[in-house]
Amino acid sequence: MSIRVENLSHTYMPGTPMESPALVGISLEIKEGEFVGLIGETGSGKSTLIQHFNGLLKPTTGKIYVDDIDIGHKGTSLKEIRRRVGLVFQYPEHQLFEETVFADIAYGPSNMGLKGENLTRRVRESMEMVGIDYEELKDRSPFELSGGQMRRVAMAGVLAMKPKVLVLDEPTAGLDPRGRGEILQQIKELHREFGLTVVLVSHSMEDVARLVERLLVMHRGKLVLSGPTREIFAQEEELRKIGLGVPQVTELFHHLRGCFPTIKPDVLTVEEAHREICSYLRQKRGNIHA
Repeated sequence: MSIRVENLSHTYMPGTPMESPALVGISLEIKEGEFVGLIGETGSGKSTLIQHFNGLLKPTTGKIYVDDIDIGHKGTSLKEIRRRVGLVFQYPEHQLFEETVFADIAYGPSNMGLKGENLTRRVRESMEMVGIDYEELKDRSPFELSGGQMRRVAMAGVLAMKPKVLVLDEPTAGLDPRGRGEILQQIKELHREFGLTVVLVSHSMEDVARLVERLLVMHRGKLVLSGPTREIFAQEEELRKIGLGVPQVTELFHHLRGCFPTIKPDVLTVEEAHREICSYLRQKRGNIHA
């Protein structure tokens, strides 16, 4: 499932003294099966943009298409669009409200008409997709769980609607390093195993470098950069100008390049750094022995 945005602008409280433009002339396309990162400084318009993807916000001007369906058209069912495009908000545990994990995850599909064994199967499958045990947690209160488990329950509630697109707004915010790692790995597996189109909003350059194939960069309500992750992070100076950085390991290798001209500069992850250093040392040893 694809999302296409054409010349989108959004203004909060138009026609009032508090009028505030949040998005200005944005055009982009997210193709089926992509894993896309959305980055930008605080207030750049990231959260406003993704809320247009399933009709939670309506454009002031411009259009949004989901699989070539104009979601602003009067005949379009926003209920169906929101089933296809699942949005997990920042601090998704704030989306939890039922007394048990089962009831919370079942809320969406039960409203779609699922009952009995079909509903149970859907809840069980969704919990398995995010790596939480059905029998162990189904009768627990979601508010008794750890932060990481609550995030997974919230994600399962969205996945229970069987979306084709999963949009995540800062899904690891506030979690400890272990919880962050577990959630990111789960998102990676969801994309790989189930072919979901994933849009990840994040302030962490390390996270998007490790996960996404393409980056969209926002600044003051505009889309200022778009391209493969490695190419975007190669534009360190441009990113610095708009208040962003590059992954720490990438910055390190940019500095190392000054001392070791043959070393690869566009390293994005610690794993890549390890391979590049080993390769460089093997090459140096080979030159010495030669």
